[in-house]
Amino acid sequence: MGMTTFTAHSAGTQDSGRPGAAAGRVAATVARYEQYVNPAWARLLRLMGLEEVEWEADGCIVRDSRGREFIDCLGGYGVFNVGHRHPRVVRAFLEQFARQPLSARTLFSPAMAELAEALASITPGDLRYSFICHSGAEAVEGPLKLARMATGRPGIVATENAFHGKTFGALSASGRALFRKPVEPLLPGFVHVPYGDADAVERAITAETAAVIVEPIQGEAGIIVPPPGYLRRLREICDARGVLLIFDEVQTGLGRTGRMFAAEHEGVAPDIMTMAKALGGGVAALGAFVANERA
Repeated sequence: MGMTTFTAHSAGTQDSGRPGAAAGRVAATVARYEQYVNPAWARLLRLMGLEEVEWEADGCIVRDSRGREFIDCLGGYGVFNVGHRHPRVVRAFLEQFARQPLSARTLFSPAMAELAEALASITPGDLRYSFICHSGAEAVEGPLKLARMATGRPGIVATENAFHGKTFGALSASGRALFRKPVEPLLPGFVHVPYGDADAVERAITAETAAVIVEPIQGEAGIIVPPPGYLRRLREICDARGVLLIFDEVQTGLGRTGRMFAAEHEGVAPDIMTMAKALGGGVAALGAFVANERA
């Protein structure tokens, strides 16, 4: 579905003098997809007329191996909030890569410390402590475990049609049968209620509930914006019932909705917030969750 949002823009010149080389690259890549990656996906792209390979990108433009340009209206599902290959992001990445690509994990890391401080400064409320990971699914797995450890309770209230990732914990919190059914049974302790219905959340909370997890705007479900006051009401309910509130801002965070985080539209802060995708600047795979002192 997302691939249709790549709109042809203009003709480029990268491989205009080497049509045979470009055609050979396409044929070889498609063949590898069919044999080693995903035959069904290869058939779908063929059917959609997208039998081409991406080759380079900058800003909002993606070029195929023939040099044709496409306007990237998909943005990597929230990865490229600052565009492809933003020069400041690339420069910072290369500087760190040249100095030390990965932490040795035996000494203090200045990069880790600076990132955590930056996240504490831009996240709402009293969010302070960060755990850095690599993906959105990991960024969700952590808060689910953290909520259980912090409260000593196993239950999680989530919403119907929610999407939090495809690892077992994140998928257990997700509310779409399309992804859940093929791999059930999933983890126990998860209850799903209609999105946008704060009263349903309140009814679902029991003495065994550790947390409520919600997307400030549902993404995979079709860009579903909740009714005004929904997030504020969830905050009130969780405070009254002694339950942690988790906002999944993997898709909505880091400026994608016009605020740094979507929760800020209602002036609400969770106990734990997830982020990923755009966090890596479209250059590195990076995720994180940030929690307050209580969590």
